[in-house]
Amino acid sequence: MIEESIRPALPIVVMTDLDGTLLDHDNYSTAAAKPALTWLHTHQIPLIFNTSKTYNEVYQLRRTLDNHDPFVCENGSAIFIPKAEGTGYNTEFIGLRYSAILKVLHQLRQQGFHFRGFNDMPATEVAALTGLSIEDAHSAKSRDGTEPVLWQGSEAELVAFKLALTEHKLQLLEGGRFLHVMSQVDKAEGVIFFRHHYQELWQANPIVIALGDSDNDRAMLEAADYPIVIPGKKSTLKINNSAVQYATSHGPKGWNQTLLPLLEQLLKETRSG
Repeated sequence: MIEESIRPALPIVVMTDLDGTLLDHDNYSTAAAKPALTWLHTHQIPLIFNTSKTYNEVYQLRRTLDNHDPFVCENGSAIFIPKAEGTGYNTEFIGLRYSAILKVLHQLRQQGFHFRGFNDMPATEVAALTGLSIEDAHSAKSRDGTEPVLWQGSEAELVAFKLALTEHKLQLLEGGRFLHVMSQVDKAEGVIFFRHHYQELWQANPIVIALGDSDNDRAMLEAADYPIVIPGKKSTLKINNSAVQYATSHGPKGWNQTLLPLLEQLLKETRSG
């Protein structure tokens, strides 16, 4: 699954969460991140979206930002690499597919657990909960390997729900807005996969920078060489990685303010070395 690529002067891969990180939490804008985005484009550094969003959602965003790099969807459940001929993707699915997850959730609901998932909601409801347009809400409902849910039971019932999911080799991961029912994978799948992918492609060990703001970004951040934590709306994630940097601003502003100096520092070190 190797696409044609020019090895950049600086063998860096940037992996980023989207909602609340590269995208503003309230209006989904990336405007404040434009200087760093331009820097990455100029230096031909891959910018890989590693997100809970679906393929359709990421596809639209990549068109908007003129991004042509691989991407990871639904918290590590699906990896997409553009084909060398320029049409379509090589795809790798990890864990259970969406239909199998919905079957498990149906069984658990019949056992008395109370929740409401995207599959239960019309696009208008998804739009109201997320702030997305109706069109984008339809894209958010088109899923491959995870189901976002709103929990409607007690805390004690939630503990039992998590345990029941593990018996089906599933897990519950907390995101910025929803709980995500998914296979026992996480966003570190993307880090592991693309370390190997670009090492083989470039014949050099890539430096991985990762940015995120939520607990579902933890595994990705802890697996990166240079993790950058964007402060969340409620609190700032604390991770176990000695190289971690904590942005002081939310969303794309913090993304830009922290990533750009790091990129320039690494480029300077490479040139002086």
